Amino acid sequence: MESTYMSAEEAANYTGLSASYLAKLRMGTEAHTGPKFLRVGRRAIRYRRADLDDWMNSMSCGTAVYSAGSR
Repeated sequence: MESTYMSAEEAANYTGLSASYLAKLRMGTEAHTGPKFLRVGRRAIRYRRADLDDWMNSMSCGTAVYSAGSR
C-alpha cells in the first residue's frame, strides 16, 4: 500500500528533482513556486502525491510550431 504522504527525499525521488531544490522552493528563494507541502511539527515536511502531480503538470510548457516560410 502506498503512503499518502511522502518525505522530502521521497518527493525528490518521485519528481526527479533534488531535495535541496525542493527546499529552496519551499523557502521561496526561487523564481518559481513549488508544490504544496505540509509541515508536521517543527521540521518534518510531507508532500501529497496528488499535489506533486498537480504541480508537475502545471509546469508543462506548450511547444511552438514554426514553419520554414513564416515570419
